[in-house]
Amino acid sequence: MARVILHIGTHKTATTTIQNTFAANRALLARHGVIYPDLGRVAGHHGLVMQWLPLPSVYELPGGAAAGWARVGALARKSGVVFLSSEEFSRGQPLPRVDLRELRRHLAPFDRIEVLCTLRDQLSYLQSIYLEVSKKHVPPPWPTFLANSLASGFGAGLFLDFNALDDFLRGAFARDEIKYLDFASSQARPGGILGEVLRQAGTQLTPGDLTAVDNGAANVSPDPLAAWAANQIAAPYPAPPDLVSLASATPREELEQGVRTTIYTRAEEARLLGHFAPLNARFVERITQTAPDFRLTMPSPPRKRLYRDDVGPAFWIRMARRLHARDRLAPA
Repeated sequence: MARVILHIGTHKTATTTIQNTFAANRALLARHGVIYPDLGRVAGHHGLVMQWLPLPSVYELPGGAAAGWARVGALARKSGVVFLSSEEFSRGQPLPRVDLRELRRHLAPFDRIEVLCTLRDQLSYLQSIYLEVSKKHVPPPWPTFLANSLASGFGAGLFLDFNALDDFLRGAFARDEIKYLDFASSQARPGGILGEVLRQAGTQLTPGDLTAVDNGAANVSPDPLAAWAANQIAAPYPAPPDLVSLASATPREELEQGVRTTIYTRAEEARLLGHFAPLNARFVERITQTAPDFRLTMPSPPRKRLYRDDVGPAFWIRMARRLHARDRLAPA
């Protein structure tokens, strides 16, 4: 029976690592029954999404998205599991979104379609989205970004309300065709999220059997407070990586071992937790009606945490001294 797995992310759940690792181990995976198609210049299959969404030209496929879908459909004649991966399939905004009904028609040659979707708790997810935006663009002020995200249900166009995401997917796929993974619990299992995805693909391969790429972690977010501080200094321009690196050393001077930083203030954190608690409870109730073993890690702050409202004048003085020292040492 021809089977296809559509891995749709979500964003910031190790998707780049999964895609890069699968691409680097394409031949090994194929020998074990998992076909990871080589469609374009990048490891992820983002070019397939360009039938509906405008994406950077680097993702374009030879002959365009239609030719890419035709190549995917032809793979239904082969034995094994075809694994397609792009987090852009799960993007919620701007409208129009990916036409999932049309996507399903592209996958009609397969006997079985499975949608694989990984969910991350909104507390860490929204912060990670902000940090990703900050890498290439000038983000809105964090309080504005947070307020707009809670009001709209989207963080930079990505679903934060998993009920809305499920409604979107259910517009084209049956309940038993959609499999949700909890990012935190998957990371805690043997092999982490990569090991869990391999298990979902039906192979006995483990991450240890594969050639590792990116030291096992790609597109890692910077220190949250450091990135936020760098954004304040660099505005109205994007913060360059060297400024983020310089800022990263500053909060560490205030940290005990094991303490992590966050962009949130304590009040902002409480607001987000209160907002998503009933939405997540509703989602879990919805999914466990047919998947009783499903669990969703609820947003929960670490016990030790340095918040944005812990940052005082001493932080900025040390930051200014680091910038001054860097400029004095810079070649004339």
